Amino acid sequence: MKSILCYGDSNTWGFVPGAFADRERFDRNTRWTGRLQQLLGSKEFYVIEEGLNRRTTNVDYQQDAYGFRGTEFISVILYTHAPLDLVVIMLGTNDFKKEFNRTTQQIAGGVKELIEMIRSTNYGPNMKKSPPILVISPPLPVKTECQHVVESFFQDSDERAQTLARDLKAVVDEYPEDVYFVDAAPRVESTPIDGIHLDKQAHENLSILIHEKIREIFNS
Repeated sequence: MKSILCYGDSNTWGFVPGAFADRERFDRNTRWTGRLQQLLGSKEFYVIEEGLNRRTTNVDYQQDAYGFRGTEFISVILYTHAPLDLVVIMLGTNDFKKEFNRTTQQIAGGVKELIEMIRSTNYGPNMKKSPPILVISPPLPVKTECQHVVESFFQDSDERAQTLARDLKAVVDEYPEDVYFVDAAPRVESTPIDGIHLDKQAHENLSILIHEKIREIFNS
């Protein structure tokens, strides 16, 4: 059985769009990771969820910083679930927050740091080498009337995010093997309810996209 670790933010955790007060979560059978498990089947694959609300690539928040930087615990999480046959990374959305004011090149640099950390381990198959990596360029932020999100956190993020896939692909292309890429944006849309999260249909679409890519990676 192949173990696949999915390392992401609130869209991997399954945050229900607009549920900022209650932080409501979709059930496992709705979240894209749960649907991915169903599509892959439980005999051949084991899908591990590691989604965290507010997680960034490699930057800290000014307040309540501890634990939300993606590079902070990645090594521990990898070791916890090792050996791993694939690590799926879908991060970058939170880096668009006004607090960080990052460019897509800077966000891609954060993902590159994660890639380098993963590749420096021997937590892959048989604990002999590093696990392969699949980088997902996340669905793009969209226009929304949810002022709590737009004014407080993600102002103009929909415009700034347009080059993210290009810059992430450029990072992935630096590696000759075992680092793969897929752009979710053409097939998966964030909901205008809050502009950044995925509704049920988007989770379904994302699970199908990643399932196709994983089958391609493992030639099965």
